[in-house]
Amino acid sequence: MKDSLALIGLDWSGSRLSAWAYDEEGEILSSAVMHEPERIAASEYLSRIRFHVSEWLGAWPDVPVIVSGDVGILSQSVTNVSIPGPLMALPGHLMARDGIWIVPWLRQLSPPDISCGSETILAGLGEDHAAVCIAGRHTRHYDLEHGRILGLSTEITSELRDLLLTAGALALKDSPAQIFDPRVFREWVERALDTEDAPPVFAVEAAIFTGQLDPACKAAAIVGLLIGADVAAHYDPGDEVLLVADGPLREAYGLALDALGADVDEISASEALREGLFELADLAGLLGED
Repeated sequence: MKDSLALIGLDWSGSRLSAWAYDEEGEILSSAVMHEPERIAASEYLSRIRFHVSEWLGAWPDVPVIVSGDVGILSQSVTNVSIPGPLMALPGHLMARDGIWIVPWLRQLSPPDISCGSETILAGLGEDHAAVCIAGRHTRHYDLEHGRILGLSTEITSELRDLLLTAGALALKDSPAQIFDPRVFREWVERALDTEDAPPVFAVEAAIFTGQLDPACKAAAIVGLLIGADVAAHYDPGDEVLLVADGPLREAYGLALDALGADVDEISASEALREGLFELADLAGLLGED
């Protein structure tokens, strides 16, 4: 691998560091996932990256290293990557720190918003014109026209789901084992899509109490309401939407967008992230540098 190695790409998310070794054509030579015991302070990111990568490869590599994700919090001083603006201005603003190239977060001033690593996924899509839904713990909705990002909206839908299901009046602590019933999920999505008569989330608890909902489907109903509301707030029937997600979120948002009547294309978020890291490094002129 040493002779063909051209780039190391990294993504830090929570306590997880994902790593990929690329050749000069962007093919993945090897990959690894490394973990910290818990979230670390931002001031520790670079030293821990150097530790983990050196452990993985046996030594710090003599090729460029590019990182995105939570590490982008270190880019607060980079004020030129703003929305609205051209996506491909981003490679010119990579931030060099301690031998590592950091992908800066995009910032939007009105209303305030930040990309928090999703900008790298966006760069890996190869799209100049699209309504993009990047579904994750925080779901980001982008409007792209002629290569310019016109707007960003971040919804903490999945995080709200976790909070509702683990704490407070709707928590699952006394509920039976949960099952994901697509019919129940879609029913509650459709209720949320009726924006003039959408029920509050507490309606799920009331539906169980009145015998209208199987308690084993409580989570599916709550998730349906939350994702349905998210989709309804950003898209209309007939819209063409590029859904970027993996696993259960890809299925759930796909079902919700289908219920809305949107025209949906789907792509893997993890694949787009890997593509985006290489694309940004290439456009920034990093490949081939020592």
